[in-house]
Parts: sequence; structure tokens; C-alpha cells
Amino acid sequence: MGLLSCASYAQDNGFDEYVTDKSVIYKKADGTASAELSVLNPIINIPTTKDYAQYVMDSYQGWDLKPVIDLRGFSFKFVDNAPCSGLVTYYDGRSYLLFKSCGVVSSDELKDLFSRANEKLKLRETLKKQARPNLY
Repeated sequence: MGLLSCASYAQDNGFDEYVTDKSVIYKKADGTASAELSVLNPIINIPTTKDYAQYVMDSYQGWDLKPVIDLRGFSFKFVDNAPCSGLVTYYDGRSYLLFKSCGVVSSDELKDLFSRANEKLKLRETLKKQARPNLY
């Protein structure tokens, strides 16, 4: 219950939504599926997105991980009670995004959940602010 004190909670389209300052988690009310978008901090001695994705995969030891190179980034699949997959991408010049899903979630649902999480975390606004030149 302490976690909810620093997070918001909502339910929409059959998914429960949990929002913190760096992640948005969606869980189906019946427990069959989940999706999560997280902003991950960089690690100084991990120089590339591929190495960072390997680090994320290594942190899920014992889940029979199978890396897959994808044109959009470095994605991976792992097993934890349900088929799961994740995608690590470089975000704003210093941090990474991890979008992962487990269970039976359609591609349309994933797009919708990613869009909603993007709005909650204000990712586009952050990129727009950083794209503007600083005037001193």
C-alpha cells in the first residue's frame, strides 16, 4: 500500500494503471496481461544501447532469455509465467526507455498503452524542450 502513496492509480479499458515519476504500468484486471513503459537511468560503464539491453536481460537471470536484433532497437524476449517481450531504446541523450509486455495483448492495445504511457510520462514534451536551443 505504501507504493500507491507516491503513485497514481486508475482503471480504463480493462487495464489497471499505475503511474510513478519514471514508469507507467498497465495490468489487465483479470491478470492475463500487463505492459510497462519505464525511463531507465544510464550506467556510466555501459556505452551502447545494445550493451544496456544486454545488461537489462542479464538482470532477469533464469528466465531463458533469447535476444533478437530489431531495426527499431535491441529487443528481447523472456519467460515469466506468460510470454513476454521488451524493447530498450535510447531516449533523450542520457537515459533509456524500456517498453515491455506480458501475456496476450494485441498490437493495437500495445500502441494505445504506449501512447497513454507516453502522455503520462510527458516524453514528447521532454524531447521538444531539449531540442530547442538554449539562449543565454
